Amino acid sequence: MEPAGLLEQGLVFFGVPFDESIIHDLCFYVTELERWNRRMNLVGLKDAPSIVQKLIYDALLLYGYVKESPSVLDLGSGSGILGIPLAILNRERRVFSVDKSLRKIQFQNHIRRTLGLHGFSPLHGRIESLEPMEVESLVVKAFGSIAHILEKGGRHVRKGGRAFILKGPKEKAIEHEEFVMTDDVSYVLPSGTNPYRLLVYRKK
Repeated sequence: MEPAGLLEQGLVFFGVPFDESIIHDLCFYVTELERWNRRMNLVGLKDAPSIVQKLIYDALLLYGYVKESPSVLDLGSGSGILGIPLAILNRERRVFSVDKSLRKIQFQNHIRRTLGLHGFSPLHGRIESLEPMEVESLVVKAFGSIAHILEKGGRHVRKGGRAFILKGPKEKAIEHEEFVMTDDVSYVLPSGTNPYRLLVYRKK
């Protein structure tokens, strides 16, 4: 199936409202990621269908959890796998996307400029060196342990805000002095049956 069909399948599966412009923008992002990836290693997956099924679908899942959030921080964002789709799906939302890799942030800036994502802000650097952002929601995939995520990213979440952490099925939830776990969601992607987990923490 072509990327557009796979994207539509995922949007329907996760109950995300969309129109032709959203499909267009998401397709452009995936196509550009595939193209840039031939010249520089941005993601391990090399073809567009795999990028959609194994990476973009996670962002579509998260949309339902952060759709009311006015501000989101994508921690260790890589090539913007979570942050860029969330910015496309709601252009009014402020999305901060932080990564220490300059080439990945340059790619994200290319997408921001081309698609006119004015609420999307790619930031190059280490999260601990940035001033607190006071965001409503923190989203994270592949940034180490839960303790590490809450330690590094937690200070950027406002009181009462939430952290959404994507993990594998065997990951153990932890207790944290500044956060309380409010949900532990097991989910599957439309592309397969392997279970994943979404751990939700609220800042005290």
